[in-house]
Amino acid sequence: MDVLGDVLGSLRLTGGVILEGHGRGRWCVSSQLLPEDVSALFPGGGPMVAYHYVDRGQLWAECDGHRPVTAGEGSVILCPRNHRHRLFTDPAQPARDSHEFVSLTEGSLARFAVGEGEESAAFYCGFLGVEADHPLLDCLPPLMVVSSRDGQSGDWLRSNLRFLSETRPPPEMVSRIAELLFADAVRNYVGALPKGAQGWLAGLRDPAVARALAIIHARFADELDIELLARESGVSRSVLGERFVSLLGEPPMRYCSRWRMRVAAKLLREGRENSASIAYSVGFQSEAAFTRAFKREYGEPPATWKKRHEERERAVSAAQRPAALPEQQVRYCHAHDGTRLAWSRVGKGPPLVKTANWLNHIEQDFASPLWRHWLHELTAGHALVRYDERANGLSDWDTPEISFEAFVDDLESVVDCARLERFDLLGISQGAAVAVAFAVRHPEQVRRMVLCGGYAQGWKKRAQPEEVARREAMLTLTELGWGAENPAYRQLFTSLYIPDATLAQQHWFTDVQKWSASAENAVRLQRVLSEIDVAELLPAVRVPTLVLHARHDQVVPYSCGEQLARSIPGSTFVPLDSGNHILLADEPAWKLFVRETRAFLAD
Repeated sequence: MDVLGDVLGSLRLTGGVILEGHGRGRWCVSSQLLPEDVSALFPGGGPMVAYHYVDRGQLWAECDGHRPVTAGEGSVILCPRNHRHRLFTDPAQPARDSHEFVSLTEGSLARFAVGEGEESAAFYCGFLGVEADHPLLDCLPPLMVVSSRDGQSGDWLRSNLRFLSETRPPPEMVSRIAELLFADAVRNYVGALPKGAQGWLAGLRDPAVARALAIIHARFADELDIELLARESGVSRSVLGERFVSLLGEPPMRYCSRWRMRVAAKLLREGRENSASIAYSVGFQSEAAFTRAFKREYGEPPATWKKRHEERERAVSAAQRPAALPEQQVRYCHAHDGTRLAWSRVGKGPPLVKTANWLNHIEQDFASPLWRHWLHELTAGHALVRYDERANGLSDWDTPEISFEAFVDDLESVVDCARLERFDLLGISQGAAVAVAFAVRHPEQVRRMVLCGGYAQGWKKRAQPEEVARREAMLTLTELGWGAENPAYRQLFTSLYIPDATLAQQHWFTDVQKWSASAENAVRLQRVLSEIDVAELLPAVRVPTLVLHARHDQVVPYSCGEQLARSIPGSTFVPLDSGNHILLADEPAWKLFVRETRAFLAD
C-alpha cells in the first residue's frame, strides 16, 4: 500500500494553475498568493500551497527568517503555507512584486518575463488549494527545495509542464498535473529526511507507523483500538506505541482522537451538517458523547466553538472589505478674481494636496467606481485636500478667466484657505504642470511631490502632427456632442482615458463628463490645456519628486513622463504597465503606484 499516497490524497488538492516564467540577467521577484488572485478558482477561499519548478538554469529562493537556498534544473520549490518568498539571481536587485506582471486566469497558462539580457532561469509556477488543518502542511517547513528524481519521474514532470506551456488544456488536466508535481516533491522531501528525524513526516518512513496512520486517516469513524492498529500494522501493541510516541510525540489512540476532532471541526466550519450528524460522521454513537470529546479537545462545546469561529470569520471578512471613506464636507473659497472654488479636506494625518485635473467633481468622485480606490488610498494616513478647478465640477462654471495662471492661482487660493504651511503635493494629468509651477514658486511649502500621468507641455506645444490633428478633431466633436443626450462622443472620450475599465466605470465616466462641465467650457478647457508649457521650470524644481507614467497611455504619451523625470533634478521615475490614464483598482499598475507612493511619502 502507498501510505504517503493515501495521506496526500486526504489533502484533497484542488485547482492548480500553472504559469511559465523566464528570468533574464540579474533579477529579484517577491511573491505571495492573495485571495483575489484565485477567487475564480477558489470562490470559498482557503489555504494554498505555492510552488515553482525550475526547468532550466538556476535561481535562489528565500523566505523571511530563513537562509536562502539554491534551486537548479529539475528542482521544485515549495511554500506549503503560502508564505511570502523571494526568487532571485541577485539579492541586491529590488524585489518586483509578481502582481505587477502576472495575471492568473482559469484554463490557460499565463506567462511573464523578468529582468533583462540573457536567460538565467526558466521556471513554472503555480498553486494548489488544500484542506485546512492537515498535519502534513503543519510539519512541512515554510520553504523547501527538492530535486525531482532522475529518470522516469523527472522526465514525466518536464514533459507535462512543457505540454502545458504549449497548449491550452482544460482546468481539470492542469489541476491533476499540479497535484502530481506536489506529491512528487513531498515524496522526495520525505525520502531525503535524515536518519533520526522525528515528527509526522518521519513517521511515514516507519512501515508500522505509516500503516497505522493510513488506517486512522481512512477509517477514523470506525471503532478503532490499539489491538486492531497493531495487528494490521504487523507489530505488537507495545512496539507500535513506542514508535508512535518516539516519532509523533503521542500514543496512537490519542492521535486518532485528535484526528477525529480535526475532521469534526472542519465539518462544523463548513456548516452543511448539524452537530448530531457530525457526531455520527466521526464515529460517535450519541451527540452527547461527541460534545464531551469535542470540549476536551477544544475547551468548549461544538455549538459555542462554531459560533465563535463564525463571528471571527465575519470580523475578518468585514476587515478585508474597504472601510467607509471619512465623511466629506464640501467648502468654498474665492480665487483672486472672485471665482468661487469648491474644496474639501478628508482624513487625518499630514496634509496631502491633490491639484485639480480635468475632469474633477469632488462630490461625484467621492462615490465613483473610478476614483473611490484613489480616495481610500490617499486618505489612509493623510488629510487629503481636493478641489474642483474653475469652470469645472462644483466650482463656478461662469468665470472671468480660464488660463494656466488662473489654475495656479486656484491652487494657491485653496492652500491659503485651508491654512496649510507645508504639505505633500500630488499632480495627475495637467495637474502635474500646476504642481510644478507651484513647487517652483513656493518650494518652502512643498515637502514632496508626486506626478502621475503628467506633462510639461500641452499637445499644441509638443507639436506632434498626428496628435495635433487628432486633438483638433476631438475639439470639433466636443462642440457637437458633449452635451447631447446621445453619449456616443463621450463614450469615445472614455475609451481613450480608461480603455480597460469595467462597464460600470465606463458608464460613470461618460455621465460625469456631462455633470462636470458645459460643452463650451469643455472646449475652452481643452484649448487652454493644449497651450500649457512649464518645460523651462522643470530644472528649477527643488523638492523631492516621484514621477509615474503608464507606458501605453493614449491621452498623455509616455515620453511626457520621461521628460518630467529627465528634467527635474534628482527625481525618481517609475514606469507603469498600463494603458489607462486613470489607474484602475484591479490592475497591477495600481498596486505598484500604491507601493511606490507610500514608500516615497513615508521617507
